[in-house]
Amino acid sequence: SFYLNWDAPKENVRRAFRDKKVRIALSHAINREEINSIIFHGLLVPSGYTFGRQNPYFSEEAFKRYTRFDPEYANQLLDEGDYGDTDNDGWRNFPDGSRFEITIDVRGPGVEVDICELVQAQWQVVGIKTNLNISLRDIIWPRRLNGEFEIHHWGLEGPDDPLGRPQDWAMMAATTPFWHREAYRHLETEWLIEATRHIKAAMTTVDTVEIRRHMERVRDLHTEN
Repeated sequence: SFYLNWDAPKENVRRAFRDKKVRIALSHAINREEINSIIFHGLLVPSGYTFGRQNPYFSEEAFKRYTRFDPEYANQLLDEGDYGDTDNDGWRNFPDGSRFEITIDVRGPGVEVDICELVQAQWQVVGIKTNLNISLRDIIWPRRLNGEFEIHHWGLEGPDDPLGRPQDWAMMAATTPFWHREAYRHLETEWLIEATRHIKAAMTTVDTVEIRRHMERVRDLHTEN
């Protein structure tokens, strides 16, 4: 999973990541089948950011949401979001004219680096200058906890049981989830507030019908956003 930091230290990056069109564009610019063929020998089951197949609230539609490789559509979304190449240097620009440049934190060495190198090239095809910060886990992890990253590459946490890792899916305490540490302070991300309410409701009832209703809503909120 590529976790985008909604509170990235750089204001331009932070604003871009909070733009839904940018997030959707980044997903459609990833060629999952290329990653599958080169790294996973055809054994990968590509998916989006949602619940896994073993989860009782799994949805095939949600599983495939935003996973189509479509760089043309990604370019269209970025253009609509006012992230064009305004200085004609081959890279997109933020609205203030600076280069649209992002950095992926990835632990290495290992297959994670190989994945990120492919995604780096794929994102650069749609005009986003992408850098890799390849470091040991002991360096990458503190940057995650302190919110110092722009994009944090890690395994998707809790797809089979989000209630086992609710701090990654909801505002369970201050500074959580780690990809939106400031959410509690500003309370501007309405969909995350709603997801948090549903997760807490699911954790405080034994009514299985109600649990399903809450968790399916959590699934759809995360998948959509």
